[in-house]
Amino acid sequence: MGKSENNGKAEIKKLLQEAYEFGYFIGYRGHSEWISWVRDRKEELYRRAKELGVYELIKSAYNRGKVEGSNRRQEEINLGLIEKGKLTEEKVKPRVEMRRAEERTGEGKGLEVEFARFLQTTRLVLPPEFLDTLKHLEIPRMLKLGEE
Repeated sequence: MGKSENNGKAEIKKLLQEAYEFGYFIGYRGHSEWISWVRDRKEELYRRAKELGVYELIKSAYNRGKVEGSNRRQEEINLGLIEKGKLTEEKVKPRVEMRRAEERTGEGKGLEVEFARFLQTTRLVLPPEFLDTLKHLEIPRMLKLGEE
């Protein structure tokens, strides 16, 4: 396998992970995809995917993450781990501060900070079928006659 092929595969894997994590975050937090920051980030993921020729794969990873994040949120609500509708002063305060920070720094900055914190506190593993798909992107060894 050539060096550039390894770099391309690593870049695709990184993009897959980013798309899955971002989709999971959007699904878990219940954010709208119409918020400019979310829309811009998603469009950037898709633009990079088109450049690498893996648009459908990245779109699938994002959507899978979104569904799994939403399902996880619903499970936690059902288990009583998230108290829906029961607000205490402690729980209200960070949201108000987040909104104020967003107003001060521009639309989406608060969400970007929230996403960064989410990634620091949540360990997400890319589903195996996406990793298996990466193997199918490799050029078969017999087709790489003179490259090695």
